[in-house]
Amino acid sequence: VEVICLHSLGRLRGMGDENKLVEEAFREYPDLIRGFGFVSLGRDDPSVVDELYSRGFTGLKMFKPAKPYDSDEFFPYYEKAEDYGMPILFHTGVVARNPVDRELRATSSYMRPVHLDRIARCFPRLTLIGAHLGHPWCDEALAVMHHNPNLYFDICGGHTLWIALALMRRTRYDAKPSQLLYGTDVEPELYLRFRHFWEVMLPQLGFTDEEIRAILHDNAERILSRAPRA
Repeated sequence: VEVICLHSLGRLRGMGDENKLVEEAFREYPDLIRGFGFVSLGRDDPSVVDELYSRGFTGLKMFKPAKPYDSDEFFPYYEKAEDYGMPILFHTGVVARNPVDRELRATSSYMRPVHLDRIARCFPRLTLIGAHLGHPWCDEALAVMHHNPNLYFDICGGHTLWIALALMRRTRYDAKPSQLLYGTDVEPELYLRFRHFWEVMLPQLGFTDEEIRAILHDNAERILSRAPRA
């Protein structure tokens, strides 16, 4: 592990300003950790992007928006991120229930991969990353990614088999290895297990050694090389 991109889920986890904890981590380990600041779309003012940039965050994390990701009222957040060169990691796909969902009026439908299509087209200098390959809408995610060179998807999450099956169906068509990223959101003690799954599975899906290195390392390195850091 050379670099860790670390983020929180902010107030959605009921722990106060978790961005502060992420900031403490990347300041203590500046060569290892890059911080992605949590932004609550439609609840935080767009000026929060300016604040997170000034605090040294590399990118942004967005999750459980008040409306679909591509709603017009969210464009000021994306415009600022594009100007600062900050990549945005979006949760995509169905998400587990949480007691706070009732207050937020949350729904997984706001986070379908297709909602990233309009953002990618309207902000061509903005790097977008969709998490979990949009599971269970993996085919939708790959089709949207195929038409947007500034849109990436990671293959993290607990639904690894279903993500792998989607890649198998679309390898050599729109499952571009240059736009896929490895990531993890499992407990630390499970990290090696999930890493091993992909190290075994990716060759079986037909990806070359060079393409596998791109997915596991080079694509993320390229994104981070263009992003700000503390």
